[in-house]
Amino acid sequence: MNLKIFIHQYLPAIVTVLTIVILSALKANGFQELQKRATLAIYFHGNPSIASQVADESLWTTVPNLETCDATNHRACMQLVEHTDLTSSGVLDATKIELGTMNTGIGFIPTRIGGTSATPFRPINRK
Repeated sequence: MNLKIFIHQYLPAIVTVLTIVILSALKANGFQELQKRATLAIYFHGNPSIASQVADESLWTTVPNLETCDATNHRACMQLVEHTDLTSSGVLDATKIELGTMNTGIGFIPTRIGGTSATPFRPINRK
């Protein structure tokens, strides 16, 4: 019976202490840094048959392009990047990820040829 009274009386304090400890541990392990590195999609707004357009970072934005990006490597469609790889207007920052192209025979897909970002290059192309 004493255990029930103890738990009933001190449970809110125990939960509070555990919450503080867990949140402190997450903060110490860089949880906030992981949140800052959230992945987002940027979409290609140009002609995938023109290499210079696929390589033009200003044509890659956060605005959806209404294409079906199905990971078939024939034509440029979208990429997954971190928000730090974008300009304040939501356009791919060429100093962070510099693009080149690869000819697929029916169009062009983006390749990464430089930039300062540590983001892995993750294009998702289309048919």
